Amino acid sequence: MYYYFILQQRILSRKMEELGLHPVMGYFLGILVFLGLSFYLFYKTTYAGYFYAAVGLSLTFGFGNKERNDFLKSTFPLASYRQLRAVENTLLEIPFVFFLYYKAEFLLAGGLLVAALLLSLFNSAGRLNLSIPTPFFRFPFEFTAGFRKYWLLYLVAYFVAWKAIDVDNFNLGVGSLAFVCLLAMSHYAVPENEYYVWIYNCTAQRFLAKKMATAWLYLSLLAFPMVLIMSIFFWDKSWILWLVLGLGLFLMGAIILAKYSAYPREMSLPQVLFFGLGVWFPPLLLIVMPLFYKRAVQRLNVYLQ
Repeated sequence: MYYYFILQQRILSRKMEELGLHPVMGYFLGILVFLGLSFYLFYKTTYAGYFYAAVGLSLTFGFGNKERNDFLKSTFPLASYRQLRAVENTLLEIPFVFFLYYKAEFLLAGGLLVAALLLSLFNSAGRLNLSIPTPFFRFPFEFTAGFRKYWLLYLVAYFVAWKAIDVDNFNLGVGSLAFVCLLAMSHYAVPENEYYVWIYNCTAQRFLAKKMATAWLYLSLLAFPMVLIMSIFFWDKSWILWLVLGLGLFLMGAIILAKYSAYPREMSLPQVLFFGLGVWFPPLLLIVMPLFYKRAVQRLNVYLQ
């Protein structure tokens, strides 16, 4: 079991090296980003503890993949397999648990750890023989797979939006809307198999236009009910909600261009940094996006011509 975790650490380090980042620097930046986002979340929202715990718990679902666990069961004795699942779930949740303790959220911290240990006993894909229906089947696959993987987080976002109305906290509602946009953008973070690009019978320019149009449509389906309901209760500030949604649609198009500018590889560190700076200061994307677009067309022409 010890060598399993050593192997996982080496795989993670090699992925950082592929991004052009030294592993030590990558771990250091990861810690800084984690702490920065954690402090920002608790600074901005009243119910950050619940949202924070839900995010931490949702990350364990990836470890519950049925195919992955079938492989582990065939590799390790059952007792070792159970220990491995419990240890990896615990290691993943430790940063969240420590930060919740730091914020004096003792009940949430303990509950998060217990829930993570309980989830180690199940496979996320095998607990229920149930396919979650989605409105995204017409144009697969990013939103279909992403929604079924993170549906719980979408529910949490809508719960936070409802609490924002309940306690008359507009900033909390804006935060929930921004989270929905960022969560939808995460569905495009990983490049798909080359076959799923090759099957399109169109030019690279047309392919990118289809991808962006589909993403804009589906993000609107996810976010529009939230924006509409909150606009009723925060009518005088509703323009901010529509502005945030518009910015989310703009960033969705940007991440699609960034993704395919590196295709079939994952985005490199410079691309991630440019995109991150663009999220922080959106006008910068007006300069970067044409570069992403030109590079994306060059990359996709290999598969679409």
